[in-house]
Amino acid sequence: MDQSAFLDAMNITRWRSADKPIKPYLVLHDLDADLSDESLINDVLRLLGVKIEECEFDCEMVKGPQVVWDMRKVKVRPRVAWIVSSPISELPVNPQEKRQLWQQISLHLDKQHTTDGGHNAQH
Repeated sequence: MDQSAFLDAMNITRWRSADKPIKPYLVLHDLDADLSDESLINDVLRLLGVKIEECEFDCEMVKGPQVVWDMRKVKVRPRVAWIVSSPISELPVNPQEKRQLWQQISLHLDKQHTTDGGHNAQH
C-alpha cells in the first residue's frame, strides 16, 4: 500500500514547516513539475474565482486547504474537490474529458451563484 494513502486512510497529517504559510486552496496532480505556467490551469482557476497565487500544487492531500481541482490519474476517496478531471496532459487530446471539465465548472459556478449571488441580489 502507498504510504501516503495509508496515512490518509488513518487521518494522519504530514508535517509541514511552520514558516511556510498555508495557502487556502489546493490543486492535486500527478506530475512532479511546476504547473503554475500552464495556461489551461490558469484559465480554469480564474473561472472558479481562485488566484493561482492562492493555490498549493501537490501530489497528495494535505489538511487545511480546500481542494479546488483533482487532476490525478487515480482518485482517492473521499472526493472533496470542487472539480475532478483527467491529468492535465490528457485534457488537450481528449475532447470528451475537456467537455466534462467545462460542465463541472459550469455546475460549480451555478451552485455558487445560487448560494451567494441569489441572496445578495435581493438586498
